[in-house]
Amino acid sequence: MNDFTPGPRNRRGRPQMTDAQQALADELARRAAQMRAESDGELPIAEAVELAAFRMGVEVPQTAHESGDET
Repeated sequence: MNDFTPGPRNRRGRPQMTDAQQALADELARRAAQMRAESDGELPIAEAVELAAFRMGVEVPQTAHESGDET
């Protein structure tokens, strides 16, 4: 099992997250890091985050390259 612990957060210029949002973000990061470690680094971190979010039932924003709209 991966012993991921989120590091210190730099929130300068960003809105504060609620405790529930922070807990969700921490769990998402932990699961993504675990999936990536289990793939021996073969799974890119962006894909690991998307997969972890999918498995948790959380929606992630689509990036321009994923939706095919690069304008």
